[in-house]
Amino acid sequence: MHADQKEYYQLLNNTFMNVKNFEFLRDGLKYMGFGDKLNADLENKIKEQPSEFQLSLVGEFTKNGMDDKVHYTLDFKKSDQSDMYFFNRYQATLKNDNPELERTQTFYINKNSGITAKEAYNLISGRAVNKDLTNKEGQPYNAWLQLDFQEKDKNDNYKVKQYHAGYGYDLEMTVAKYPIREQVDAEQKTRMLKSLEKGNMTQVTFVKEGKDEKMFVTANPQYKTLDLYDSQMQKQFQGIEKREKPDQDKFQEKKETQKQEVEDESETKKGKKTGRKKGIGV
Repeated sequence: MHADQKEYYQLLNNTFMNVKNFEFLRDGLKYMGFGDKLNADLENKIKEQPSEFQLSLVGEFTKNGMDDKVHYTLDFKKSDQSDMYFFNRYQATLKNDNPELERTQTFYINKNSGITAKEAYNLISGRAVNKDLTNKEGQPYNAWLQLDFQEKDKNDNYKVKQYHAGYGYDLEMTVAKYPIREQVDAEQKTRMLKSLEKGNMTQVTFVKEGKDEKMFVTANPQYKTLDLYDSQMQKQFQGIEKREKPDQDKFQEKKETQKQEVEDESETKKGKKTGRKKGIGV
């Protein structure tokens, strides 16, 4: 085979690999909730073949008539063993009128799997997200995740609090304690629970003294309850948000966390599986 023929076939092969790489990353971005707005820039960057590159996107989320904006910066890097690019991580910054109240968190991606764009928005907004994860040994487990805005790690990321199955937070049983009309209908109940698991502030109907009242609720795994907000998004005090003995609660939470890890390991060995979307550690 002549040199020019080898060069031609090599070019064809590279083009084929670039197309496959683009399709893999394109599908990953869609699956992760970033849509298709970055597709053109992604394709052009792959053709340019830099060692690494970034793409940016602004997401808008409507909350009771008001929009929250999240600025995403996505990092892509070429493999050391091939010309394939991988989507490794992204930064999410919740913008606020007061710059001092802005929050930024980096989320890590593995094989197009991890915290989605909407879940990232919910987490940096302070809400909890339920996720199927894998530990360092590759074993699956399920946990509620919530960011600790009082503490950061060595990478300047907020530390992630995890509430495993052993912690004892049962969302369905918790919802049943409240006069929420949507839980009467099976389809509406399923939709409501899934929304809460994703960390969404979910609109529901409270039945009070025979009258319907619009409310918003979010999951609160730490205190094994729901957070309630009225139609004006004002938080409603339930008598459980404030603790008389915070130090004792922290000790109990730490004790529960240690216990749950043992119980979750036992559940994994029994081969229990869940039907939720899989993710990775954050």
